[in-house]
Amino acid sequence: EVLEIFSELLNTHKYLIHFNGSTFDVPYLMHKYTFYQLEQSWEHLEQIDLYRRMLPFKNCMGLTHMRQKDLEVYLGIHRKDTFTGGELIDCYQEYLKSGDEELLAMLLLHNKEDVEGMTALLSLLTIPRIFAGEFDPKLIRIDIVTTASKELSNTLQIALSFPISCTLHYECEYYQLTAASGQMMLSVPLVSGTRKYFFSNYKDYYYLPLEDQAIHKSVGAYVDKEHRERAKASNCYQKKEGVFLPQFSTVFTPSFRREYKDEVQWFEADENLIRDKEKMAAYMVHLMGNIIKRDRM
Repeated sequence: EVLEIFSELLNTHKYLIHFNGSTFDVPYLMHKYTFYQLEQSWEHLEQIDLYRRMLPFKNCMGLTHMRQKDLEVYLGIHRKDTFTGGELIDCYQEYLKSGDEELLAMLLLHNKEDVEGMTALLSLLTIPRIFAGEFDPKLIRIDIVTTASKELSNTLQIALSFPISCTLHYECEYYQLTAASGQMMLSVPLVSGTRKYFFSNYKDYYYLPLEDQAIHKSVGAYVDKEHRERAKASNCYQKKEGVFLPQFSTVFTPSFRREYKDEVQWFEADENLIRDKEKMAAYMVHLMGNIIKRDRM
């Protein structure tokens, strides 16, 4: 009877929202529908698993656990219910035997606050939206600031077009991201120095040890044989002096590296490029995607 009523409710809605229901609740319900040979009319529903949606941002939010109560506390929500679902299993079994109304009240309070808590957690879905690039690039404010150590730092600032109900922080060797009070700040130090552009078709090049660079064979043929050698993938490069920003896949070209096997790539921080809000929006999304990738490792 409960399953039939639940099906009627589902028919009038577009979304099914749960917290880690993909692991337990939904398979449990599916099993019960099958057992009672009832039709499962869920095909039209978009399922939103709040746990799975928010798990990639665990480290950004500074959390060590991702239980529903942990996320609620993160948002400043504190329950009257003090029990975990696991702790209430024995309570439920005891209620079935005794019919104790106090036990029933404990169970109902827990379930009621579970549902109300999920409603509050919906505000967190702004985080994956931001990381997916769902913001207007025109809202980006681009500043180039000079730090106390006289090193230049390129800082991208975004004033979000929708409220963000939480704080985020991420910091690594190459950049820092913070978000609070409806604003996100991405700080990326501009790095001055030399980077190398590696040619992929190294078999078409010579390496010149004295100049420490590669030249195409069509030109290198005129260099004395004692001053040239066949290029290898690791030394088939041209050097470039300039100011650079890091990237973790090829977003902007040409792409440079410090050394051939380095995972981090670099692109030249041309003034026109870093003032282009569309391109810097793409760059910001790229760096935020790298945060998720690193957190999953």
